[in-house]
Amino acid sequence: MSGSYRFEPTMEGFAVYYRGRKIGEIFPAKESSGRHCFYLSFDDRARPRTYRGKTKAAEALHAIQRLTAAAKKRRWRSEKLVLMAWDQRPRASETP
Repeated sequence: MSGSYRFEPTMEGFAVYYRGRKIGEIFPAKESSGRHCFYLSFDDRARPRTYRGKTKAAEALHAIQRLTAAAKKRRWRSEKLVLMAWDQRPRASETP
């Protein structure tokens, strides 16, 4: 799936495309350690979640886009959307 993302530079960051369709934007940042990372354009918190690498940020953006589309299509309540997002959150290690 990682090979199917296309990144086009914008004034502030990168527009992310999946199968020719724009799914959002990511912006570059630096961690406190000085390492380069990216955050999602709509994450307007004081300390947004960062992703190491454009592909990881694009995968998170794609997962959010899929959840949003499913919520619209199936008319989920906000509680159901939060529940489904919690089930799909990234983990450091998968437990069997």
